[in-house]
Amino acid sequence: MRIAGFALLGVVLGLPCISLAQKQPKGLLPIPDYTGDLSARSHLAGDFDGGRTTLAQKGVQIDVNWTQEAQTVVDGGRDTGGRYGGNVDTLVHLDLMRMGLIPGALVTIRAESRYGQSVNGIAGPILPVNTDGFFPLTANLDDGVCIAITDLNYTQFLSPQLAISAGKLDTLDADLNEFASGRGTRQFMNANFLFNSSLALRLPYSTLGVGGLWMPSPDFKVTASLINTVDSSDTTGFTDFGEGNTASIEADMQYRLGNLPGGANVGGLYSFDQDFARFGGELIFHPGEGFAIPHKNNTWAAYVSGWQYLLVLDPSDKPIDTSNGVADHKGIGVFGRFGVADQTTNPIDWSASVGIGGRGMIPGRDNDTFGVGYYYTHIQPERLLTVLRASNQAQGVEAYYNVAITPAINLTFDAQVVDDALRGTDNAIILGMRLGIDF
Repeated sequence: MRIAGFALLGVVLGLPCISLAQKQPKGLLPIPDYTGDLSARSHLAGDFDGGRTTLAQKGVQIDVNWTQEAQTVVDGGRDTGGRYGGNVDTLVHLDLMRMGLIPGALVTIRAESRYGQSVNGIAGPILPVNTDGFFPLTANLDDGVCIAITDLNYTQFLSPQLAISAGKLDTLDADLNEFASGRGTRQFMNANFLFNSSLALRLPYSTLGVGGLWMPSPDFKVTASLINTVDSSDTTGFTDFGEGNTASIEADMQYRLGNLPGGANVGGLYSFDQDFARFGGELIFHPGEGFAIPHKNNTWAAYVSGWQYLLVLDPSDKPIDTSNGVADHKGIGVFGRFGVADQTTNPIDWSASVGIGGRGMIPGRDNDTFGVGYYYTHIQPERLLTVLRASNQAQGVEAYYNVAITPAINLTFDAQVVDDALRGTDNAIILGMRLGIDF
């Protein structure tokens, strides 16, 4: 599992701006370019006559993304109909090094607001077909969220190659991929193309934890973490101590096949000190209480994923930024994920996804992105699933085309065909649009 702050820092680590030995350090994060007219600038709000750049030079960067989704289940699923909703995501970086306060220190804060409804409840699949409308997690599906602090953590670099982090951590930036990432706001909307579903039931969206990063070279890094297993999207998380923990480790690398960039990662997690129902075990009879499902106090999951460009029309030697949710090169490539989980505790014992993605393949549309993917999830055909009339598999396809109206505004057209987890329900056909604005 990759900690959100490390995803960005791993890209800029090794650049001259983060030398810890400088007497007047410039900072951990580069200064974004907020300038330009409406048709060219990366942030719709612009630079406020230089004020935003000045603020960033003093160590404060504030990015606001407003994403709106309108989707309709046109056939199948549990019900048909349309839904509209949105999410306002505010990400704040306090570069304490650039402020001149603490060398190698960064504070990350993410505040999320959600409104409206999604089609997740009527489409049917186990994982959401609208990831942005599903997170942050709430007691009831589609509950409105005024403000949820899902990231609030402190990262300290001990050297240019070694860092530690602690606080509230957002895990949706785990398993980053050049063609299948972006938090559901940039590339695919279906959660099966943002992370491996084998991890879904054991990895909370937002929770308290600690982590570490080791990066011996810009092309290779290892992250590790220890977190609470209970999700704390709408709480502080301090009351969740003692209800289970998850330890994880992930190794990431980038490479080149000739001039074609590629990347891969492999990782795993181990959850412990929590009761997990044991699938396939014989029911236990307690005199005077009846039968009970057996439990065990630990479980595990492992995964591997990768991506590879097949064609690059604008070659360069710059590292690929997999954290931005956009293909860095004009070109086309492939991606894949595969994961397995403990069959005794996890109803999903293995899952996989594959697809293609790219950017700028239509003349004159250099910044438009696209993707097509297929996923398959194998669900254990156990006694409980039979009672619930659940299928032993789930699969689906998604295709999207993202139109870059300006660098700050994008409009996505999306189509999905997905299985319902319950037998007797037709495949859901879902059409939708997504509008994203970076302020």
